[in-house]
Amino acid sequence: MGVGEAYAMRLAVIGGGAAAVSLLDSALRRFEGEERRCDITVYEGSANLATGRAYRPDLDCALVNREAGYMSVRSADRGHFLRWLHRAPRYRDTSYASLPVDSYVPRRVYGEYLTAHLESCRAEAERRGWTVRVVPEFAVEAKATAGDVMVRSARGVGHFDRVVLCLGTGAPADPYRLAGAPGFHPDPYPLRAVLPEIAADAHVLVLGSGLSGVDVALGLLRSGHRGPITMTSRHGLLPGVRATQPPYSLRHLTPEAVRQRVARDGALRARDTWRLLRAELTAAGVDLRALAADRPAAERLREDLSRLGGNACQAAVSAMMHQVREPVWCAMSDTDRRLFLSRFHAFSKPLYNPMPPPTARTLLDAMDSGQLAVRSRTTSVTARAGGGFTLEDGGGRLTRVDTVVDATRSGLAGTGSRAEPFIDSLTGSGLAVRNPVGGVRIDVTSNALRAAAPEEDPRFFALGDIASGDLFYAGSMYMLNTRAEVITHTLARAAHAGG
Repeated sequence: MGVGEAYAMRLAVIGGGAAAVSLLDSALRRFEGEERRCDITVYEGSANLATGRAYRPDLDCALVNREAGYMSVRSADRGHFLRWLHRAPRYRDTSYASLPVDSYVPRRVYGEYLTAHLESCRAEAERRGWTVRVVPEFAVEAKATAGDVMVRSARGVGHFDRVVLCLGTGAPADPYRLAGAPGFHPDPYPLRAVLPEIAADAHVLVLGSGLSGVDVALGLLRSGHRGPITMTSRHGLLPGVRATQPPYSLRHLTPEAVRQRVARDGALRARDTWRLLRAELTAAGVDLRALAADRPAAERLREDLSRLGGNACQAAVSAMMHQVREPVWCAMSDTDRRLFLSRFHAFSKPLYNPMPPPTARTLLDAMDSGQLAVRSRTTSVTARAGGGFTLEDGGGRLTRVDTVVDATRSGLAGTGSRAEPFIDSLTGSGLAVRNPVGGVRIDVTSNALRAAAPEEDPRFFALGDIASGDLFYAGSMYMLNTRAEVITHTLARAAHAGG
């Protein structure tokens, strides 16, 4: 580097979805007003640049599960998306041009925003003299030397100073090993490609009752499907229904209470977390017996829809997720984290990851008509000779279905098979360590990967689901935003040191 030449950081971003867009936006803002450059290479082998799996073009009934006024690629500017939508030329003469903050938009519309903002970021980077290059291949290997990091894809080798893993989420888990069976759909997305392959009068079994399973059921209903639809999971719990959330002040499960427990015991145990959580929900006026009771899905939906103006349980859980999620999760041992996930996660996820009210109303109507059923305690799903499948529950009840759509998740921090070669190369060379809860180990203060032999100046970082083992639910847009800020802050310090 010559005298007076601005230091250029060479950054590799592994994955080009929503996390990569948020990271690039954050980096541009972090280095604003400086002469320092970033030369950025994004490795993305799928066609879903910017959108990832979640926000690519699809049916309009697949909605973002957060109000439009709170969706953004910027943690400190929650209205960024809505302003874009109001000004987008393609929506000038539509209802989107004046959409209220509490409305819900199709995921494909949010994907258009991410795509447009990526192009805006690339234009701004070019204006500053940066380079942003996209390699349309998956990265398969990384090696580190004292001088730099080598990243290899099918198109060759690149050399970098820093690498950020933005690997997104993986495909469903195929828990009953049905791959290859006629009538089995291993991935529900894109709905617009999968659902037309299903006969209109078929009995459809949807594996998974979370948001992806809801998308499948809703897509079938909105597409005019006439046959029965059965959703199933271990607990048969649908997401809750997002309500207006008034300000809520935590009284029991607070950062200070967590600090006191850790100071006393050296860690936070799962049973202590449950006691604090129980006390908090009781103080909020939540009926814990009703919350834990094995009740029909329609009854729960009906109750949630009656409380859209203020759901005390959801308000308390939302406050916990924003204020104590990280202190609690970071204070728990791996053993207690696994205990929480096995015993409580299925019951807590519907509370912190609810569905939009319009979606819930459609599902409830289908339940009331008898077309949609939600089942729990499934023990097996097997392919029948000659076609179709048999569902068996814990009571030995058998149900025959024609088609199965897999909408399960592969764990808390699943990233999918496409990312495995790259992760294997990192763990095999000691640059990363697998997290027993899922994903890889990170330093939660910087999102840097924890290597087998820690580096004083970290060169590898993780953003998104792959960090959920140490951060819990790190793939939400809010967490992508806030953690992108953490990473770019660390990168800026490294750039200043290098200059």
